[in-house]
Amino acid sequence: MIKIVYVMTGTEKPEYLNMLRISVASARLQMPSVDIEIVTDVDTGEYILSNHIFDKDVVTINSEKTPDGFTTVEKSRFLKTNLRQLVEGDFLYIDSDTIVCADFSEIKPEASVSLVLDEHVPLYMQENSGSRILSGAEKVGISLEGCTRYYNGGVFLVKDDETAHEFFRRWYEKWESTRKPGMHQDQFSLNSVNMEMDCINELDGTWNCQVTVNDKAFSFLRNVKILHYLSIQENGIYRLNDIGLMRKDLTDDEINEIITHPEKQFKPFHFYADDSVEYQVMQGSQFHLAHRLFTRHKALYNRIDKVLSKFRK
Repeated sequence: MIKIVYVMTGTEKPEYLNMLRISVASARLQMPSVDIEIVTDVDTGEYILSNHIFDKDVVTINSEKTPDGFTTVEKSRFLKTNLRQLVEGDFLYIDSDTIVCADFSEIKPEASVSLVLDEHVPLYMQENSGSRILSGAEKVGISLEGCTRYYNGGVFLVKDDETAHEFFRRWYEKWESTRKPGMHQDQFSLNSVNMEMDCINELDGTWNCQVTVNDKAFSFLRNVKILHYLSIQENGIYRLNDIGLMRKDLTDDEINEIITHPEKQFKPFHFYADDSVEYQVMQGSQFHLAHRLFTRHKALYNRIDKVLSKFRK
């Protein structure tokens, strides 16, 4: 039986503890007997135990020492990139902003490290051919030129073998070498190491169904194993993207309602076919200018819109 692993650091933001509570509860609902291990720093581990966030028979708390001076986010990245050295046996790591939707307790890793593509498409098919990712990596000193299979670090299946240990050793070293104030990305370093080692096995999108306005994820929802709603987003299409909800003191009944019916947690939203007029207009420069005005200069946008509204009659 596979072991499920989470990483949790910090207690100052209740939304992250709520994400963890929801995901752990969903995993336990689907797999009552699976081992669930939460890898955390010493202070967070003590908080979880002393406040009885989880019953002792639900999870195992693995509190690890983290480097002095690291921020909460840096502690999380430190633990995540060192997981292969901190966890015994094969495991499936899952980000906290997820809902487990199926029983996969009997899965066995076929490869050393297995992940799902970021946004479910090759890098060149992402927005602007992946330029945001390429430029972001360059800012921390990583070149991803030539990378086509760019993987999302929200879910990974890991075997306890020499290749996996080497991969994680290099991942931590590369992340640490590029760590800069305010730059906490670990996905650039993950994919950079894979360009060196070429060892990641691609999982299908049901294992990390990344729910965004990118419609690619919806083809995996019918058989989804892990739904990844991608944390707090102001305009997210999933109910759990709402920071107001996630900062509430969620009751067990509220969590049970969420995990029992994850398919009902979508907000109202709209899709447009690729050949529709609406979609084609949204690809144009005028739309992108209007979008920039709306997000950066809303008062000016409203004034222009008020003038143009006279032509709609």
